[in-house]
Amino acid sequence: MSSRYGGGHLHQRDARSQLFDNAGGGSSYGYGYGYPSDGRGGPASPRVASAYRPATPNARGQYSASVLEELESQNDAQVEGLSAKVKMLKDITEAIGEEVRSSSTLMASMNDSFDNTRAKLRGTMSNMMRMAKRTGVGWKAWLLFICAVIFTFWYVWLF
Repeated sequence: MSSRYGGGHLHQRDARSQLFDNAGGGSSYGYGYGYPSDGRGGPASPRVASAYRPATPNARGQYSASVLEELESQNDAQVEGLSAKVKMLKDITEAIGEEVRSSSTLMASMNDSFDNTRAKLRGTMSNMMRMAKRTGVGWKAWLLFICAVIFTFWYVWLF
């Protein structure tokens, strides 16, 4: 059964799974807010080599231009990732809305069809009862006749 769905890669079936690609623990961006992660969900210790340079100000409280540029590029990358996920969510909700509209239209047409069928059956039943009263044959005999006809059609169709 796993070969039917791509060998166990069910999470890659559609774009919705990409929305939650980092939901299983740590983030690919580090501990959060540009701070590195130790891989276990907590902040990295100062002795561990990190993917990011420390964003600490100098003695006068100013950040270097390279640190500011790096932080800005990290922010831009994260904003692009969030924008892509928001676009995916928008596409999914638009598809859901279209499906709901088409289902509502189908339900309304089915309701109309059932109402028309009920009216036709009511008319047919009243005509049959009128005919049964004129011929003098009881409704049980007509019901038995209709059941026999249905059984015959069923038997011919099956065998």
